[in-house]
Amino acid sequence: MFKPTHRISAPLFLVTFLVILLYLTFTIIKEPFIGVELVEGSEGDYFVKALEPAGQAISKGILVGDKIVSVNGAPAGQYSNVKKFFSIEKSDAVLVEHSNKDQQLIVFNRGWYGDHSSWELFIQLYIPLISLILFAGFSSFLYSKRKNDSAALMLMLFFATIGLCYYSSAASYRSDPVGFSIIYLILPSVPIIFLQFMNQYMKRYNVVFISKSGLIGMLSTFGVVELGMLLYVWTNLISNDAFVYIRMLYYGTLIIGNFICIYQLIRKFMQYRKTKFNSLFKITLVSHIVAFTPFTAMNLLPLFIGGGQILPAAFTSLFLFVLPIVYFYLLTSNQLFDIDFILTRFKYYTLLSLLPALLLTLGIIGVLNGKTEVSWVAYIQMFLSSYVVMTLFLYVKEQIDHKFRPKLFKAMYSYQDSLDRFSRKVATVMKRADLEAVLKQEISELLPVNRIDFVLVDQADGSVHKLGESDEEKGTSLFLLQVAESLQVGEMVELPHGIGLVIGRQRSRYHIVWIGSKTNHTRFNSDELRWLKTLANYSSIVFENLYLIEGLIEDLESEVRKEQTTAPWVLRLLFCLSENERRKLAADLHDSALQDQLIWYRKLEGVMNDYPISDKLGDELNEIKEGLLDVIHQIRETCNELRPPLLKEMGVIEAVESIVEHSQMRDNFAVDFRPKPFIHPLNEEQITAIYRIVQELLRNAAKHAQANEVTLELEQRKGKIYFRYKDDGIGMDVDYMKASFEHMGLSGIKERVASLEGEITFRSKRGSGLEVVINLPETMTTGRSERGLLRDSYLIS
Repeated sequence: MFKPTHRISAPLFLVTFLVILLYLTFTIIKEPFIGVELVEGSEGDYFVKALEPAGQAISKGILVGDKIVSVNGAPAGQYSNVKKFFSIEKSDAVLVEHSNKDQQLIVFNRGWYGDHSSWELFIQLYIPLISLILFAGFSSFLYSKRKNDSAALMLMLFFATIGLCYYSSAASYRSDPVGFSIIYLILPSVPIIFLQFMNQYMKRYNVVFISKSGLIGMLSTFGVVELGMLLYVWTNLISNDAFVYIRMLYYGTLIIGNFICIYQLIRKFMQYRKTKFNSLFKITLVSHIVAFTPFTAMNLLPLFIGGGQILPAAFTSLFLFVLPIVYFYLLTSNQLFDIDFILTRFKYYTLLSLLPALLLTLGIIGVLNGKTEVSWVAYIQMFLSSYVVMTLFLYVKEQIDHKFRPKLFKAMYSYQDSLDRFSRKVATVMKRADLEAVLKQEISELLPVNRIDFVLVDQADGSVHKLGESDEEKGTSLFLLQVAESLQVGEMVELPHGIGLVIGRQRSRYHIVWIGSKTNHTRFNSDELRWLKTLANYSSIVFENLYLIEGLIEDLESEVRKEQTTAPWVLRLLFCLSENERRKLAADLHDSALQDQLIWYRKLEGVMNDYPISDKLGDELNEIKEGLLDVIHQIRETCNELRPPLLKEMGVIEAVESIVEHSQMRDNFAVDFRPKPFIHPLNEEQITAIYRIVQELLRNAAKHAQANEVTLELEQRKGKIYFRYKDDGIGMDVDYMKASFEHMGLSGIKERVASLEGEITFRSKRGSGLEVVINLPETMTTGRSERGLLRDSYLIS
C-alpha cells in the first residue's frame, strides 16, 4: 500500500502540481473574496449569517442580518452559488437590504486590479503561498538527502498535501470547484498519509504503527464521503438537504481521522513508554496535538455542531508548521531533542500567560460593554489570540535572554564567570586554609561587604570559635548557637548582621562563612543570594573531600605507627602504589632512554657502513656498538622486571614460567617448576604478588643460596592458593633468618603475603637448604575504616 514509484510518477506529479498551483493562484488574484455566508429564511429569502475576516463584504458595508435581494440583477435564489453553497462568491454585483430597509447596490470588481485589500491578500494569498513554499522547500531538501527512503517519500507527500490544502483553501472560499475538490478530496487523506508515514518510519524499528486493514478501512470510509462531496460540487445529483448531512459526515471524517492519529500515538506511547521509543512517541504525539488541535477545536468542531468558526482557519493552520520541523528533524537527525524540557517550559509559560490573557480580555469586555455589540465568539477569539501571543512572547523572550542578555547586561553574568573561575581554583585546593582563602578572595572581588570571617560552631560543647568580643560578634555567636540544631551543609543562614554560608561539617562542628552587611547599606539581591548559595554548595563538596583525605592520612599514619601489626589494606595500598610507580618508571625508560639508545645505535651503524674507517678505529667502534647493545638489553631487562608486559593477560602460571625462563638464562642453578592448572583465574593483584614473590626468591637463591636446584610448586587447594619454594643451597638458622630479613628481601615477601591476608612459613637449617610455604586466600575479607569506607575496594582500585 502506498508503494513509492517516484522514478515513474515524479515528473507527472510535479507537472500536475504546478498546473494546479497556477490555476489556484489565478483564481485567488482574479476573483475577489467576498466572504459572506448565507442562510435561507422561511419565505425563501436569503440573509447574511456570518462574515469572514478579510472579505470585501465587510469593507463594503454588508452586515450580519442583511438581506440579499438580488445577485447580478436576478433574484438571489436563482444564483447558482447561493443555491449550492449559500455564498455570493464570483458575483459582479449584489443588491443588499439593510436592517433599516435601506437598499444598497454593491459592485465587486473582478480582475488583476480589483478591490483587493492588503489584509485580504495577506490572509488569502501571502500566508498560504509562503507556507506552500516552505513545505515545498522541506520536501525538496528531504528528496535530495533521502530519495531512496520510503518513509521520506511518504513524509514529502504528507507535506505536499498539507501545503496544497492550505493554499487551495483560499480558492474554496471563493466557491471555486477545483478549490472545493482539493479540500474535499485531499484533506481527509492527510491523516491516512500520516499513518502510512509512521508505518514506514517505524518499520526500521520492527514496530507496526497501524495495521493495513485499519488503513484500508479508513480509506474506504473516507472515500465514500469524499465521493459524495465531489458529486455535489460537480453535479446536481445530490440535493441541498442531503448535502447538509454529507457535509456533517465530511467534518466528522476530518475529526475522526485526527482522533485516530492521536489515539494511535497515545496507544504506542503507553505501550513503549518504558523502552527506548519513549521520547520518539512523546515527540510525535505532542507535535501532532500542537499542529492539529487548534484547527480541529477552533474550526472543525464548531462547523460540525452547526456554529461559526472561532478563529479563522488561516491562523489555526499556521500551527501545522510544527509538523515539517519535527518530522524533518526526526528523519534527518541521529538524536532526539529533549521533549520533556520543552513540555516543562510549555506548562510553565501557559500557566504564566493564563491570568494576564484573562485579565486583558475582561478589560476589553469592560470597555466595550454597552458601546458595541460583540458576540461571545469574538470574546473567545480575543482571549485565545492574546493567550497565544503572550505564550509565544515568553518563549521568544527566553531565547533573547539567552543570546543577548550576557552582552547587554554583563554585570548580571559576572556571577556565572565567578562560578567558573571559582570551580577552576578549588580544583587545585589541597588544604582547608586554601579553600577559605579562595572563597574569601572570590566574595570580596564581587561584593562590597564590610567583613568576611570563618566561624566554627561546635554543637557538642555549645561554643562558637574564631569570633571576638565586640557586640556584633557576640550577637552573631548567640544567634548561631540558637540555630545550631537546624544548620545544614550548603545552606544559607540569615544573620543579624549579614548572612552565613554553611560550607562544611566535621563531626559535630560546622564551618560557616560569615559575610557582613554591604558597605552601600543595601540588601542582598536575588542574584547575589543565588550566587552565594551556589558557592556554598561548591565549597561544601570540596570541604567534604578534604575531610575524607585528612581522615585517610590519619588512618595511614595510625597504621604505620603500629609495630608488627600493619593492616593488610595498608600494605596492599602501599604495594599498589609501588606497582604503579614501577609501571610509570618502566614506561619512561622504554619511551625515553631505550629509544634514544636505539637511535644512537642506528646512527653509529650507519656511520660505520657509509664512511671509510681504519681497522683500529673500526675495532673501537665495534666495541662501542657492542656496549650499546648491552645497554639496550639491560634497559629492556629492567623494563621487564619493573613491569612485565601483559602480566594479567598471561595468567599466573605463564607469568611464573616467564621468570623461570629468564632465570635459567643467567643463573647457574636448575629450576623445576611444577604447576597444576587453576580452576578459578586470579585477579591482577594476586598474579602480581606471586610474580614478585617468585622473582625475589630466585634473586635470593642466585645471590645467597649457592643452590644447584630449585623446586617451585603452585596450585589451588580448597579455596587457597598454595605455593612452595625449595632449594638445596647452604641454608641458614631460622633465628638468624629473622634478623636478616631486611637485607635479604625476605621481609618484602612476608609483607606481600600479609597484604593478601595469607600465611607464610620458613623452614631452613645450615647445610639443608631453604623451604618457603605460602598459603593465600582466593578471596579476601574487606575491613571498614571508622568512616565507613570500604578500605580494599575504595582505596585500591
